[in-house]
Amino acid sequence: MELDIATLLTEIAAGEDTRIEFKEILFHGDQVRLGSDPGKASRELAEVLVSMANTQGGKVVLGVTRDGVPSGVATDRRDLLEQLVVNAALQGARPAIEPTLDWVHLPGPDGSPKSCLVVEVSPARYYVHQTTDGRFLKRIGSHRHPIPAEQLGRLLAERGLTLPFEERPTPGTPMTAIDEVRVDRYLRQRFGDLGRIDPADRERWLLNLKLAIRVGDGPRPTNLGVLLFAEAPDRWLGGSFIDIASYRTPVADGDTADSKRVVGPLPEQLDQVLRYLKSSPLIATVSRKEAFGRRDLPAYVDTALQEAVVNAVVHRDYEITGSQILVRLFPDRVEIQNPGGLHNTLTEENLYAGCQPIRRNQLLAGFLRDYVSPITGTSFMESRGEGFLNLVRDSERLSGRRPVLRRIGQAVRLTIFGAQHEA
Repeated sequence: MELDIATLLTEIAAGEDTRIEFKEILFHGDQVRLGSDPGKASRELAEVLVSMANTQGGKVVLGVTRDGVPSGVATDRRDLLEQLVVNAALQGARPAIEPTLDWVHLPGPDGSPKSCLVVEVSPARYYVHQTTDGRFLKRIGSHRHPIPAEQLGRLLAERGLTLPFEERPTPGTPMTAIDEVRVDRYLRQRFGDLGRIDPADRERWLLNLKLAIRVGDGPRPTNLGVLLFAEAPDRWLGGSFIDIASYRTPVADGDTADSKRVVGPLPEQLDQVLRYLKSSPLIATVSRKEAFGRRDLPAYVDTALQEAVVNAVVHRDYEITGSQILVRLFPDRVEIQNPGGLHNTLTEENLYAGCQPIRRNQLLAGFLRDYVSPITGTSFMESRGEGFLNLVRDSERLSGRRPVLRRIGQAVRLTIFGAQHEA
């Protein structure tokens, strides 16, 4: 919607309040400063955007002094300022904020037009935003303040954030993001004739299966629905894809023999990754001639590789954006790393001792029981809860080395060692 300049000038004349803030823009070389403050402009701007999104929304007018006088931004510096705003909104807030940016001409003190950038922020409907250092902020008048703990709890409840991540609506995602063909195929496969639905009844199925949630004016896809049935989940949930890299040497030295990015709905990602592992020349099967014919000696147990990849998908933290599942193939091992530490109070020692897994994405795990692996012919997700122990036992029996599970910062890495057969 085009900005009404007359209304904007009236708002500026009234001064800063809950819904509007001014920032004079100065440059020190290519560094953007907000007024005379030499501090981190991106961090301060992110705080303003977060506080507005958590309150009533509002506008930040860049190129206007605190007294409401348009000072403008030089034409050749507009790109630098836009880049600052985009970085502050997308990288400085969690979840990211997507503001509207409009360049306008406002009359300066001498009447000449000054180029100013209006950054408009909508009030958050589904999330409570925080800065990258974990602060939840709101606006009181023209000032930013931390949200008190009791008020934060109410906001989380009002916006459905007490719901598990899988059941929350995906911000900014229309129902058209859910691929109806994939949904109908799944329903027919799982429910047979019961799954042959009238298109008019599809919404009820989506709501009942937690693939959509009713929010205000209608249904919205849930994070679960996007991960399972969106054509491109990573468009709506950043990092929801898998990167594969194959190395010629035992060290990740950049000399890759092959690399591949796997995208699409999660069941299809699993299918592609497992097929890749089955066909990769770095996971070769040695064929040995024996008295009664030839015997194949695989480097890895298929069910172990499947368990490892499925675990990474089911247990990863999809709220961590900008990071994806990594599968690395080396001549002597396979490494699978997923964003997010072990869920809840689970430790590596618990898993090796046979503790029942605490799944971060329980509904996703349930859906993956309905999909069949291309390399084992079994369900992606078994219900016994002993998959990790089996992975450890089978892999150690074959290679003589126990798989290693290790926390790496905000990620978990599983290393499975390959059997070294002589041809």
